[in-house]
Amino acid sequence: VKMKIQWLGHAGFKIQFADPNDASVTRTIFVDTWPDCPTFPESAKDQLSDADLILVTHGHFDHSSGAPALFKNAKEAGKDPKIAVIFELSKYFTKHHEIPEEGITGMNKGCPVDFGFCQITMVSADHSSGCFDPTGDVCYGGEAAGYVIEADGKKIYHAGDTNVFTDMSIISELYEPEYALIPVGGHFTMGPREAAFALCKFLTSIKFVIPMHFGTFPLLKGTPESTQEHFETFKEKYSRDDVKWLNPFDYKEGLTEL
Repeated sequence: VKMKIQWLGHAGFKIQFADPNDASVTRTIFVDTWPDCPTFPESAKDQLSDADLILVTHGHFDHSSGAPALFKNAKEAGKDPKIAVIFELSKYFTKHHEIPEEGITGMNKGCPVDFGFCQITMVSADHSSGCFDPTGDVCYGGEAAGYVIEADGKKIYHAGDTNVFTDMSIISELYEPEYALIPVGGHFTMGPREAAFALCKFLTSIKFVIPMHFGTFPLLKGTPESTQEHFETFKEKYSRDDVKWLNPFDYKEGLTEL
């Protein structure tokens, strides 16, 4: 089974690949999956019970609210899923969503964590991470993060919600991801110009780009097309090699080979 990926709208992705220890076993990672997203694909709504690993970048509802149901669906299907989040959110999920401690891995930014069938590195993001408790009060959700996912011979950088920041160059140089899933919609994250600048100035290891976090709400006005236009401008300035732009809509209706 070659690695396949599906864009689940907004910042959500489903990634599937063969277990490196047993090629007959398919492993599934969900990232920032939000089934209530206005742009969540209908074709995926009955495909949410096969999670092996559920990654959450930060506490905002449009990134974290789907994780408990994904976990419980997978448990009911007989799987042994894990949620991976920053440490403070792991305690939040245990307290407010009744996720057992053995079902959640509290992480922080640092070296890769080995989950057996993949390695996950939590990296920095420039964003906030507050979440709401059952009374509606905002509580501390740790810091926002991104992830470098290493599986099936590929390295994928999911930037989470973020603005451009100089330490993206460390992520690129130290972990050498080739694929980037980056926000381009603006208002709450990078817009097209910031995303293009990040790719040209700091994320120089990236060869393939899937834009995300755009078009979900009217506020998210940035587009992949505008990002590509800005990339062409910055590419000349920084002598950046070209990248291959992967149309997120080509990866929306089903799992598609990456």
